[in-house]
Amino acid sequence: MPDETRSLPSPTKELPVLHSEEGMAHVHDRMSLLVGKVARASAQLEFTLRQLMVSLVDSKYAETVAAGLGANELVDMCTALVKINREVTEAQREECRARLGLIKPLLARRNQLVHGFWAPMHVAEGEPLPEGALALVSKRRTAMAVVEISFEQAEQLADELSRTQSETFSWICRSLLAQLRREQVTEPPEGTGMAR
Repeated sequence: MPDETRSLPSPTKELPVLHSEEGMAHVHDRMSLLVGKVARASAQLEFTLRQLMVSLVDSKYAETVAAGLGANELVDMCTALVKINREVTEAQREECRARLGLIKPLLARRNQLVHGFWAPMHVAEGEPLPEGALALVSKRRTAMAVVEISFEQAEQLADELSRTQSETFSWICRSLLAQLRREQVTEPPEGTGMAR
């Protein structure tokens, strides 16, 4: 009877030696910086969307109305409001609607990066360190998907979010500056006993 133990592959001989955790540390640091950069840029965009909604509503209570809405809800509300707003020209309306139409795809990409489990593949020692990672992404009522996101794509996304925020704020200043400057009422009247 032949010795079967000799025909079994040795697990340690089959697996390549991977970069050490120390070797991967700068990859993890770069990923953390990129996630932070994307998160900050999207938070700035969300703040600007809230300012856009406040300007489009043009009420001293608009800030309270816009409070707590998520970025996608703000895009939907602003799209509906700019459609009926009487203070903007048709050209301004179309420019704003076109700009708003670009935001949801950016937010979807942002969600994959910020809310997905983004982790680099460990690579064999001697191989170049990874320039991207896989993100495990889960959306409501769908199976988890694997999406590859390069560091360059993450950097581009942060830049696109920042540029969109800047262009949106510029549109507000050109089109609805007086409405943006309207004093907002965010506190109940004194003496009403109403807590915040």
